[in-house]
Amino acid sequence: MGRHRKRQRRHPRRVSRRIALVSAGLLVPLTGGAVVFAATSDPGTPAGRSANSQRRPDDQATIEGGSATRPQAGESTPSPSPTPRDSGASTPPAAPPGPRIGFAPYADVLAWPPLNLAKTEAHVKDFTMGFVSAGSGCSAAWGGMSPVDAAFALHRIKDVPGKVVLSFGGPHGVELAQSCGKVGDLVKQYRRAIDATDPAGLDFYLTDGALADTASVQRRTEALARVQRDDGGRSLSITLPLHRSGLSAQALAALRSAADGGVQVSIVNLVPADGAGQSVTASAGVAHGQLQRLYRQGDVWQRMGLTPIIGVAGVGAQFRPTDADQVMTWATAHGLGRLSMWSVTRDTPCTDTTSVTSDTCSGLDEDAGVFTKIFQGF
Repeated sequence: MGRHRKRQRRHPRRVSRRIALVSAGLLVPLTGGAVVFAATSDPGTPAGRSANSQRRPDDQATIEGGSATRPQAGESTPSPSPTPRDSGASTPPAAPPGPRIGFAPYADVLAWPPLNLAKTEAHVKDFTMGFVSAGSGCSAAWGGMSPVDAAFALHRIKDVPGKVVLSFGGPHGVELAQSCGKVGDLVKQYRRAIDATDPAGLDFYLTDGALADTASVQRRTEALARVQRDDGGRSLSITLPLHRSGLSAQALAALRSAADGGVQVSIVNLVPADGAGQSVTASAGVAHGQLQRLYRQGDVWQRMGLTPIIGVAGVGAQFRPTDADQVMTWATAHGLGRLSMWSVTRDTPCTDTTSVTSDTCSGLDEDAGVFTKIFQGF
């Protein structure tokens, strides 16, 4: 990966989140088995806001449902059965304009310095706020470190101007179903997080490691079935790694478990491993065929979401604004249910010369907020 052009510094250097938060008295570390989560970005909905709050006139699509690391999509796993090829690059037949796709980018509650979510580029309203993972044992915590009901975290949730999708798990944390051995205890922790934040929707960001833990997959299904039975007004999405061959056999097994257990999944959100726009749409087209067979439906586009990793995502892997334009055109033509991105803090150029991937800037010589504007149709 090449070196990024040095820009004049426009904001102070970010310091270690753990040190900064502890010094500021905002971080409440948990003892025993806490997972260190690096700073990234955050999305959410004001605490105390009803999940069935009135929709904005311009909100034409309902949200259906860090450190210098990034979400890893994992190694490619062949799909369990042959899938129809979809190049994703062909232009679909002309159709009347449909509703705007819901956009809820990821943001990190533990980002430092904290984001001003009310003043993001292009005035983003809705955010996917993460990540609630396992702290000490079976205990819901932000990034595995701060209690889910910590005052500073709830304050940041309240700052979200629109709807909050509360995300569990994440690329670096341990999802609660892997830490809680009993379904009843898992239900209590899910409800604890929901009661604290009152989100409009729930998201479960599952890595390949979490998907390989088949016992936790079953516990999660049983727990979510109970949560939805008692509180069925919130949408629910499952976020999965997307490989060039589509969804892995383990990812499909997790979706099948949810369907068989009566869990209503509104959105299957896909995190592509490959950064290029055409590769993203081609892989998503393969996943569409897999989901058609899984759900036995002819059209499942509305049940699909895409979350590209914007900017420089690794050696030779870059997702540029031209890729975002292509993904946006493709997603709009097919009527996807949601678009997101990793992440809000990466949607800005780096201020220093850097040769490593960062969660606080894109690594590209682009204007701040360019991806946000594209994905919102501006």
